[in-house]
Amino acid sequence: MTSWIDKMMRMELEDSPGFLVNRAALRIKKEFHRLLDEQGYEVTPEQCVVLWQLWNFEGGVQRELASTTFKDMTNMTRILDGLERRRLVVRRRDEHDRRCSRIYLTEEGRALQEGILRVAGQLAERAYQGLSWEQIDQLKDMLSKIYENLNQNEKFKR
Repeated sequence: MTSWIDKMMRMELEDSPGFLVNRAALRIKKEFHRLLDEQGYEVTPEQCVVLWQLWNFEGGVQRELASTTFKDMTNMTRILDGLERRRLVVRRRDEHDRRCSRIYLTEEGRALQEGILRVAGQLAERAYQGLSWEQIDQLKDMLSKIYENLNQNEKFKR
């Protein structure tokens, strides 16, 4: 059996699974941004990820929100600043721990849910065209396994 190291030495960049995953992710993000702009939503894909998390789990602290959306604290602060400027979220000091703030949606932030999820659905229909539900589930399983593998390796290094 050929090792991945041997295979990578002979592989073209365009054949690398990591390159293909990244290329697809960047294209999905670009298309999502285009659809949001086209339909008049003045939010970025990064802001949509945070809003989506808040639609499901409102009132979390900024650090938890950063962790669950895979953003570093600097980017999360920038994203929340933009959402606050647009009056889509508010930060409120935690009653029990004044060092942290909890993030809440405003009525305007809640009102965007249906429209933004419709845009996400339009994007999914276009991006996954020609794929069966079974293939999409397999893709999600494979990507989750890759993520799990890398997290396992990270645990061994600590």
